Amino acid sequence: MTATVSTNFTKGSIASVSLKRKVRLVLWGGAYATSDNSTFEWAAKRVIKDYTDNDKQKYEIIFKRIDSAESFALSISDQNQDSIHSLDLFTHGGPDHFFMVSVRQEQGGGLNKFKWYRYLFHNSSLSRGDLEKLQYERFAEDAKVEFHGCQTAKEPKEEDNIAADFSRFLFIAGKTHSAVIGHVDKANPNRPVKSGVARFIDQDYRWGQRAIYKDGNLKAITRQEGATNERAFSK
Repeated sequence: MTATVSTNFTKGSIASVSLKRKVRLVLWGGAYATSDNSTFEWAAKRVIKDYTDNDKQKYEIIFKRIDSAESFALSISDQNQDSIHSLDLFTHGGPDHFFMVSVRQEQGGGLNKFKWYRYLFHNSSLSRGDLEKLQYERFAEDAKVEFHGCQTAKEPKEEDNIAADFSRFLFIAGKTHSAVIGHVDKANPNRPVKSGVARFIDQDYRWGQRAIYKDGNLKAITRQEGATNERAFSK
């Protein structure tokens, strides 16, 4: 993004100045099933709609499909230092991993139809042990991170899960007002609506019991639906 400003050197002259906006990273993918990846994509677009409506173009939105731990890490390292205002990750999860595989349904057949085989022999997941390799300096000091996969904040009070660990690494990197949100239970993209019927537009993982961590410590359990109050997290 560029802008023009007046200069003091020559009357009426202008110079281009580069303005670096902070970014919102919205990442999705990594599943074996085509239908799962499609669900991740549409749920991600639902979040982007809220950001677009509320941000008024304050942040640059980067919407990207990822397929592996490597592509997840690269999506972070590709950003400028202190630039990631928020990260939303839509992939299968658990308390110890973001589950991703190198094989896809369109490449399936044979033993690939068995989940244990896919994750044992086609594993592209990111584990808690891999977190220390990420470049947390790329995040803003008040970054908000949401993991939309299942049980990334399982056993929240014990603070023994990948969401708590991620928040701890952010704090160590100097991101002292950052927060990480993860699902305590299985995540479901069919957020109920008042009519009792889940419409297509309401395909959204932002509901159910979720834990909020700062510096590896549990700060709150929330059932708030939809967009979160980012200012509250930065306190």
